[in-house]
Amino acid sequence: MDDLLALRDGEASAPAQRHLAECAECRNEYDLLHQRVAALRALPAVRPPRDRWESIRAVVGQERGRRRGRIVRWGSLAAAAVAVLAVSVTVMRMRAPTDASAADLQALIQQSQQIEEALRAYDPTSRVLNGRAASAVAELEDRIALVDMGLSEAQNRGAARDELMDLWRQRLQLMDELVRVHVTRAAYVGL
Repeated sequence: MDDLLALRDGEASAPAQRHLAECAECRNEYDLLHQRVAALRALPAVRPPRDRWESIRAVVGQERGRRRGRIVRWGSLAAAAVAVLAVSVTVMRMRAPTDASAADLQALIQQSQQIEEALRAYDPTSRVLNGRAASAVAELEDRIALVDMGLSEAQNRGAARDELMDLWRQRLQLMDELVRVHVTRAAYVGL
């Protein structure tokens, strides 16, 4: 093919020109090459219309819109999967036993005793409380009494350690709120 192109361009060597004159197959190929070139030159020149830019812009805009839609759908699907995973993990943790040890239970009891000692050292009975603070203190003490009754009942019936730990955690939270009421004068205790 390179030799044929060189012949066409007038750059062929003398042996290549002699071969073309003697070989019918190569001469036939050379003539076909000239015919193809002539046919290609005879084709009309095609120029794009000047007003095609708007249609191109519309097509590109549609493709971008479809792509955004796919991204939003996949993003929504991913967010839903994350939410399902988070809920599943939370439910599994709530259902799974926590294997509370005796040391953990004892630590909760000691924390409760420390908060009671801190409350006694603060001596809340010698302080004057406003109406809101007094109401909050009374409600918290009532709730602590209910948790204490639950603890007593759970211990009498030999409840599981996890149940006891939950009750002690509730008691600790209520005691902590009671200390905060006394210290902050019940500005807000979340009741």
